[in-house]
Amino acid sequence: MNYFRHGKKPYGSAVYYPIVNKIILTMKLTLFLVLFFTAGLWAAGKGQEVNLSLKNYPLEKVLLEIGRQTKVKFLYNNRLLKESGPVTIQVSNASLDEVLQELLVSRKLSYKKIARTITITTTVPEKNLVSDIQEDITVSGTVTDSIGVLSGVSVLVKDRPKTGTMTDVNGKFSLKAPANGILIFRYIGFTEQHVAVNNQTQLNVVLKPMAQLMNEVVVTALGISKEKRQVTYSIQEVKGESLKVAREANIANNLVGKVAGLQIQTKSTLFENPDIKLRGQSTTIVIDGVPTPAGFDMWSLNADDIENVTVLKGTASSALYGSLAQNGAIMITTKKGKGGAAGVELAYNSSTQFQAGFLRIPKTQSDYGMGFNGEYAFVDGKGGGVNDAYGYVWGPKLNQRDPNTASGFVEIPQYNSPTDPKTGKLIPLPWITRNQDNLKGFLDNGMLTTHNLSLAGTTERADYRISVSQVYQKGQVPGTKLNSSTLSLGGSLKVNDKLKAEATLSYNKQYTPNYPNSEYSPDNPIYNISLWMGPEVNIADLKNYWKAGREGLEQLTYNYSWYNNPWFLAGEKTRAYTNDVIVAQANLKYEVNKDLKFMIRSGITNNQAGTDNKIPYSYINYGTSAAPYGNYDLNKNNNMRFITDALLTYTKTFLKDFNVTASIGASSRLDQESRLASETTGGLSVPGWYNLDNSRDPVKSSNKLYEKQVYGVYGYMDLSYKNMVTLSLTGRNDWTSALQAPNNSYFYPSASLSLIVSEMVKLPEAVSFVKLRGALTNATTDVSPYSTLTSYLIGSRWAGTPSLALPGTLFSPGLKPNKTIAQEYGAEVRFLKNRIGLDFTYFNYDLVNNRVLIPLSEATGFNSNQINGDKNRRRGIELVLSGTPVKTRDFSWNVVANYSRLRNTVLEYYGGAEIRGGVKVGERSDVFRGYAWQRSPDGQIVHENGIPQYINQRVNMGYENPDWEFGIGNSFSYRNFGLSFSFDGRIGGKMRNGLEAKMFEGGMHPATANGYRDDAYAGKKTYYAGGVQQTGGKVTYDAQGKITSDTRTFAPNTTAVNYIDWVFATYTNGIDEANFYDRTFVKLREVTLSYQMPSSLLKKTPFKGMGFSLVGRNLMLWSKVPYMDPDGYSGLSLAEPTTRNIGFNLNLKF
Repeated sequence: MNYFRHGKKPYGSAVYYPIVNKIILTMKLTLFLVLFFTAGLWAAGKGQEVNLSLKNYPLEKVLLEIGRQTKVKFLYNNRLLKESGPVTIQVSNASLDEVLQELLVSRKLSYKKIARTITITTTVPEKNLVSDIQEDITVSGTVTDSIGVLSGVSVLVKDRPKTGTMTDVNGKFSLKAPANGILIFRYIGFTEQHVAVNNQTQLNVVLKPMAQLMNEVVVTALGISKEKRQVTYSIQEVKGESLKVAREANIANNLVGKVAGLQIQTKSTLFENPDIKLRGQSTTIVIDGVPTPAGFDMWSLNADDIENVTVLKGTASSALYGSLAQNGAIMITTKKGKGGAAGVELAYNSSTQFQAGFLRIPKTQSDYGMGFNGEYAFVDGKGGGVNDAYGYVWGPKLNQRDPNTASGFVEIPQYNSPTDPKTGKLIPLPWITRNQDNLKGFLDNGMLTTHNLSLAGTTERADYRISVSQVYQKGQVPGTKLNSSTLSLGGSLKVNDKLKAEATLSYNKQYTPNYPNSEYSPDNPIYNISLWMGPEVNIADLKNYWKAGREGLEQLTYNYSWYNNPWFLAGEKTRAYTNDVIVAQANLKYEVNKDLKFMIRSGITNNQAGTDNKIPYSYINYGTSAAPYGNYDLNKNNNMRFITDALLTYTKTFLKDFNVTASIGASSRLDQESRLASETTGGLSVPGWYNLDNSRDPVKSSNKLYEKQVYGVYGYMDLSYKNMVTLSLTGRNDWTSALQAPNNSYFYPSASLSLIVSEMVKLPEAVSFVKLRGALTNATTDVSPYSTLTSYLIGSRWAGTPSLALPGTLFSPGLKPNKTIAQEYGAEVRFLKNRIGLDFTYFNYDLVNNRVLIPLSEATGFNSNQINGDKNRRRGIELVLSGTPVKTRDFSWNVVANYSRLRNTVLEYYGGAEIRGGVKVGERSDVFRGYAWQRSPDGQIVHENGIPQYINQRVNMGYENPDWEFGIGNSFSYRNFGLSFSFDGRIGGKMRNGLEAKMFEGGMHPATANGYRDDAYAGKKTYYAGGVQQTGGKVTYDAQGKITSDTRTFAPNTTAVNYIDWVFATYTNGIDEANFYDRTFVKLREVTLSYQMPSSLLKKTPFKGMGFSLVGRNLMLWSKVPYMDPDGYSGLSLAEPTTRNIGFNLNLKF
């Protein structure tokens, strides 16, 4: 019985046609790419066909016409062509070589082709010819700017594309050029200069920085390219090269601290998704103009294939996507074909990083063993001994001497004690510390390696790029790892002068035989080691995890009531995962005329994920034998988005100073998600055989299908005046299948304006550039499919027949989509010839029609009703400071700093309520609500009989979100060496450290190893907690936990208590304040030391470029939160320890 065999279709065809659709679409795209690249190669070979019908034409004009058709350049002596006489020729679809043979051979001329240049010479010597050719002379000199010399400046000879050089580290150059020729000097960020030689052998050239650095082009919504100076909203760009230096397996982690307002909480556990938010909300990932489905992560993306990442921050920036990208978008542009001088470039990149210690790891005491109240003796681990099933590490003190034993230490029966053959009882073993750090003894040293090989090329009409990547990450938990392989194809084809085709396809395969769990659960190693395993246990002794004689049936562990052997979990309880990800798009661009262009694009994103979960015999689940016979389950999830856009764009300049770009377009989007799950019930009949046919009871299966269709029409207009003022208007109307008419149609308009003030008025010389911008948007949020209609759920089975049940929530049929009324204002200023830049943004979003749940009487059959109600506000500021503080002949220092601040407040509650959940109208909504201690007016904790007392209701304890966030990146260069490093952090915000609370409860916290514990074992009450005790009166609190009246009287707390009683009262009752911390942290995120091999040393090698770098990742962490990394975790998370990583990169170009 195979429940996933396509031939049976036991769950109906609904689950399978998404897969069929995917296969068909993939085949179509693959066929397109095959034809696409075949056409490109055909164009490369056939692109030089010539058609001529000329009579009595000068040879020079004939060659010009041939050059126009074939895009080649001719070099010749004018006298040679003038003496050749007129030409009459009639050819059709002839090759370039055939035409040149006919033209030149009869005239005693020959030709030589070098790349795209053809040199024409005579076949007979002519003495007088030399005098007409300009003689070359050697020209030397130095290139500087206003600060000092410039290295790496390109120096070219005009009309000689193969002749050129670059300035050295001292800014010097030397090359041969015609005595009356022209030299071209090019350098990024500076204006290109043409300098006449005029028979000079020495030239000193001063380059001037570009008046506007804003002329660079950025990618905006729908993949539309715009000049940055004309962009009317906040964007920030990250170059792809910066993502592959100090790598992470998920490239989202490489964006941390690089973009103001983009918050990424990194995770230390293998294969755990980082939390990505833009201005406090989830955002959409767009690849080559095509939005990916909700929930798309970045594991399938390879940094080597990314050209750049542009973050569109506001609702106006992504308005053309409608509600799909209401909260902005992360625009990823992949690399396309780029060839070198010969038209082809082969590149290889390799990176390896090793674990080099921990930034945060739980530390435990090593002085006391398992048990409770100082007593312990193991019999069966199930309660047959003394506290051997209790599950705590409050047992006898370790390493105590006893002269009456053979070992010289106190001896107690333990889980690995041998059995006395005479009595059948366990033989006591020394009660000693066997491992002071079992967690480190269990964990492996992780590593990350990546390899990428790419081939890129350019022909006359086509370009292409093929890339193959492999990522391998070894986890800290033994047996956990991740393999990710990616094939990336991309290219374009110029079909003719009007039509251009472009396509990209990425296929990624992820596989892990097992990945760890970061939750508080019995299959987490920190749960079983750091919280509940005593130091008298040596983790190495548990490595052979089956009980002798019970292999495959019963694990060997230290407690058979609560805790699993960590090696048993690593080897037997596995979570395998596979994911096949296809991201592809193809587009056609047709130039109707010079003003009117048409584009159509289709894209597909498809994730087909599968999990394979195995639970072995004897697995222990929270003190119960929930799966004594094991279990097995399979899950298949398919998530697909197919989207098509068509766009007609008109561009025109009128009245000399006005430019308009206007577009109208339409789109169609299909979102489809299917799920199929099957699992055994009652356990496995045969141990270790993980197959659905091995189920003890009937297999339980389920399937789901979600579909959503959205059609839209949209348009935009950019109107600019003298390139100083730009007005941008957009509008989009969508029709969604997730809402009922008439609420299924909604309009999404935006208007934005930018002013280049520095070109309107004369500013002080120190001010190089000033731009002001503002935007208004009325954004609409779509809803999930089937979330607005009340429908039946599958209930319990009765006599084998499934039942139907209503959900607890009633959905109103007239539900409207949420709306966001957004404002954004900003300014960009550059100083000192663009050496210093400042970008400031303020935004304000009012969110209305928010969906809320209103309680209902259960007599209605429901307990809540979902309606439109609340109104909230989200506002903040973002600041980006960039500059070049130091720049000399050999040395430069560049810095970029990001700052952001976000606040969420309540503007209105449904029904006019003033407070809900402890948050009043007008207050911040990110309140941390928890349990806190009762305190006296002077702040001391109130006790009763020596035990701290808590407020018997949740109170407002602070705010979860940080006060502000920042990132600072520095890069230094000295000749061929480079050094870069970056810091980032979040300042403020509150969190509860549930890990620390559990360490206290279990008796493993280092602070519990003290003399008070010994006194408690002896029945003594010797612990004084300090504070005060209440002697009279009472206190009342409002809903937020603020005191409304207080008549209490106090006296010092002088009551001593049993230390164990105090620990349990403090840390086991869920009192948040007991482990409440400021979440502030600062990380040294990455450090890179690089060296680029000079080209002069590679002349006799096959390499065009070679680079090597040493890298470090997560090198330092400053935080007051113990044992846990506040960057990605809080509460009761049991994540893998955050590691420090070091490694190296190697880059080669051929």
